[in-house]
Amino acid sequence: MSTTLTTRDAANTTTSSWPGVWAIALGAFALVVTEFLPVGLLPGIIKGLGVSEGTAGLTVTATAVLGFIAAPVTALTVRRLDRRIVLLGLTALVIFSGVMSAMAPNFAVLVIARLILGIGVGGFWSISITAAARLVPEDQVHKASSLVFSGISVASVVSVPMGSYIAAHYDWRMAFVVASVLSVIVFLMQLFTLPRIDVERGATIGDFAGLLKSRKVIAIYLTIVFIVAGQFSGYTFVTPYLRELARFEPNTISALLLAYGVLAVAGNFLGGSLAGRDLHKTVYGNAALFLGALIALAALPGHPVVAIVSLLVWALSWGMAPVGTQLWLFSETQHAPEAAQSLNTSVFQLSISLGSLIGGVVVDHVNLHASMWTGAAIFALAVMMVIIVGRMDAKVKQA
Repeated sequence: MSTTLTTRDAANTTTSSWPGVWAIALGAFALVVTEFLPVGLLPGIIKGLGVSEGTAGLTVTATAVLGFIAAPVTALTVRRLDRRIVLLGLTALVIFSGVMSAMAPNFAVLVIARLILGIGVGGFWSISITAAARLVPEDQVHKASSLVFSGISVASVVSVPMGSYIAAHYDWRMAFVVASVLSVIVFLMQLFTLPRIDVERGATIGDFAGLLKSRKVIAIYLTIVFIVAGQFSGYTFVTPYLRELARFEPNTISALLLAYGVLAVAGNFLGGSLAGRDLHKTVYGNAALFLGALIALAALPGHPVVAIVSLLVWALSWGMAPVGTQLWLFSETQHAPEAAQSLNTSVFQLSISLGSLIGGVVVDHVNLHASMWTGAAIFALAVMMVIIVGRMDAKVKQA
């Protein structure tokens, strides 16, 4: 990641800028929580708005599609604009989307609200890491970046159990109210803690083109596509899957999804620790563990113990999964960090939309059980890409 600072940046890189870093990290947390809430709310949305399971999955797909478009568009259009203004504007979009979702009278309005959220998701992800890096001295850039990544990682795994818990005890709309309140708090924190964040230059089309000339970078992005698409092909429908096929009670499902969130967060830190010792072994082992968990849950959903163990192993694996790809990507794109991050955001969001859309089509045209098998099949392609990237690394070492 680039750590080059302007004179104005250098003046701001003191410990007093850390509250701004925390505000960005919490902004990422609030945004991702809002993005993934519908996964834990699907039963309530289905019942409350009278749509099918596959159609309800569009609440995830719609956000991801706009996020895919908004990430590079934001990176290219904001150019040298003060990142403080951009971040505040994007957080405001998240608040508006959350309120609109909570008040949606029908499914069409809910989807529109989720599309608006997608703009905030894509834009925020594309600039948040580099913005945080400019708020601290050069020797603390890694810590600032890690903090924002932690906000994203933690939110991606606690949002579903949070939504499931709120829906089980209140109403699905209440989950969006809670998310909106959280976003308002974050907006106020950003308003009062973020200093002006100047940049020397924004991302250019040339930066994007340069990234796509590298075979290894393309292979890493494909790995991310298959990992994330495989994850969300199954995970988007995990709540009805556990209810209808594993036959768990709502309270049990909420507890399991909470455990899923805790283990996924633990997996994020475990993955970072193991990758620091041996990146290749960590990625290979994680890929095998991930695929095995999906296959076991798909094959034996009617066995409670197998279903629980598989779900928890899946959680740990998903928490570990982004570490290897992020390290691979970081090592190859330090010459164009903002372009690489925005492209990574697009790839991630596209993969969420593809995974949830494919899962929805399979659920509506085959059955709910097929969504988990589909996720396993897609992830098998991710395992192949992990092997390919590993061989590329091996050739570089031999050379």
